[in-house]
Amino acid sequence: MVVKLRKWIFSQPKLLPLKEEGFTLLESIVSLYVLVICILLISYAASQYQTIRKQIFLDRQLEWHLFLNQFEYDSKQLVFKDITTSRVRFEEFDRIGKTQRVIVYQKDLKKTNLIKTTELGGYQPLLMKVSKVTFSKKGNFLVIEVLFSNKESYKAQLKITQPVEELEK
Repeated sequence: MVVKLRKWIFSQPKLLPLKEEGFTLLESIVSLYVLVICILLISYAASQYQTIRKQIFLDRQLEWHLFLNQFEYDSKQLVFKDITTSRVRFEEFDRIGKTQRVIVYQKDLKKTNLIKTTELGGYQPLLMKVSKVTFSKKGNFLVIEVLFSNKESYKAQLKITQPVEELEK
């Protein structure tokens, strides 16, 4: 039976004539190695992208909280003057009750920053990469809503000092 099987195997036409060459085992192994390296690099790049995206989110969150701390600290020494949806004005008084300076918080029209300005033209950037800022007043609270360029949105309510006219009444 084994002899018949051998004769049958050798009598079959050969799939590749001896003169034609196919891929050797070494070439196949090298190509699989290159493919595995490419897949590993793609998966590493995807994981790095997720890490960078998470870090950007944490940076925005940290920047937001630092802004709130600074705003709350600064506003303790200021008196609320007026508000629109795009800006809020405060006044700083000296010891005798005279207006020393006016401070305005608004979105910079030329850049994507939330800035603090004075009537003399000085300014301080407070938040970066901001696409929209909305100010509103609810009772004794100032509501600040910020939308960053990466579509993250934050909202805060801060107690404000009443204008001088309201304090005198």
